[in-house]
Amino acid sequence: MARMIQLTYEPAFDPLHSIFRALRLRQSLATDIPIPRVLFRILDFYLLFPMSISTVRLLPKHRKLKKLAASTKGVTSYGPLPDNTMLFERMQPYQDAAMDTLVLRGFFSNEGLEAGWVIPTKIEPSASLNNRLVTINAAENNLMTALNILATDYPIDGSNGLKHRTGLLEYRYDAV
Repeated sequence: MARMIQLTYEPAFDPLHSIFRALRLRQSLATDIPIPRVLFRILDFYLLFPMSISTVRLLPKHRKLKKLAASTKGVTSYGPLPDNTMLFERMQPYQDAAMDTLVLRGFFSNEGLEAGWVIPTKIEPSASLNNRLVTINAAENNLMTALNILATDYPIDGSNGLKHRTGLLEYRYDAV
C-alpha cells in the first residue's frame, strides 16, 4: 500500500491553528459567561470559514450579518473542501486537541470542559500574543460582531437553534 503524503495545508485540520482560533474567540466573547462546547465549536467553524455564514438561516433583523461576514477575508483553501457538515465533523478532533491543550495551559476550566462547557479562567495570554489577538479581532470586527450575535441571540438546541439554522449538527433529538 502506498503512503499518502499531504501536499496542501488546511487550517481546519491544524491543532495549532485551532488553538489560535480558540484564543481569538476567548478574547472576543464575554469571558465571564460559560459557553456550551458545541456553540464554541460552531463559532470556531464560522471564524475559520466566514463565507459560510451566508448559508445560516438568520432572523430577519440579522440578515445583514451575511454581507458583513462575507466581507471578511476567509482563510485561503488550497484544495477542494467537503460540504460544511462533513468539514465541521472532521474538524472536531483538532478542536478537541486544541481545547485540551488550552485546559492544560490553564486558559479554560477543566471541570467545565468535562461538563460540556467552555469556561475561561483568569489566566491571560502573554502580552505579545494578546496584542496579536486584539489586532486580528479588530481587523475582522464585522466577523467578530456576527459571531457574538450568533452566540448571544440564538439558542443552540431545538428546531430554531443554531444546530438547525446552521445545518452543522443534528437537532431533532435535542431535549428542549
